[in-house]
Amino acid sequence: MLDIYHLYEGGEVTVILADGLKEFQNDIETWSLTLKLEKCGSEVLSDIRNTEGEPSKEILTRARSFIIGIERWKGMCMKERMGNAEKNDESLIWSSLCGAAESMKDTNDKSALLSIMRLKGFGSSTDDETGLRRAKVATSVLRFLFPREWGVVDWRTAAFISILKKNNKDVDKALVEARNNDRREMKACFDIIDEDGACEFNHQYRDYISEQLPRNADVDMALFGLSLTAWPFKVR
Repeated sequence: MLDIYHLYEGGEVTVILADGLKEFQNDIETWSLTLKLEKCGSEVLSDIRNTEGEPSKEILTRARSFIIGIERWKGMCMKERMGNAEKNDESLIWSSLCGAAESMKDTNDKSALLSIMRLKGFGSSTDDETGLRRAKVATSVLRFLFPREWGVVDWRTAAFISILKKNNKDVDKALVEARNNDRREMKACFDIIDEDGACEFNHQYRDYISEQLPRNADVDMALFGLSLTAWPFKVR
């Protein structure tokens, strides 16, 4: 993991955003599941584009498995975060995915996100205190269907890109500042992100696309990897 404690000592350490992607890829199990879901997402999108009329049982099963796999990936296999995806009817899953694909033809991010948010476990319910719907998990579906245009919006990525923006995209400075911010406070600040907020953060990701990070999904993973350096997972 990147050592942020010796940043600026001698002025020799320069961290770039792409280093965060390497941090993400170091988790072999998560990275393997990521690649598997990217392949599945490509297959599901191909099914959507090539299917006329009623989809076959095989296609519906593939779409359902895709959604369940994303829930597992987003929840990092934590049992308390799993189980909602499988409650969705196959026909609703299919129509939600098709609706998102249709919206993306017109580059309508919000409409695509709202189509996915119809599903249980992906933003269909409303937070009791704020009255807002949580869009973060729904962004995961779009990330695997459209990795060039979408990245996952998570409290970690939202918090880190906000600090990065504050520091004029200087990753070294952003890491130092992030490390000095309490993890719990950062999580609380970005805990609930609705569809408008999710679209705005995803739009900000596009400002960081580069030769090393050619897709929004790569930017997202890089931000997440760097966030782990600043705010490591708590030991459960």
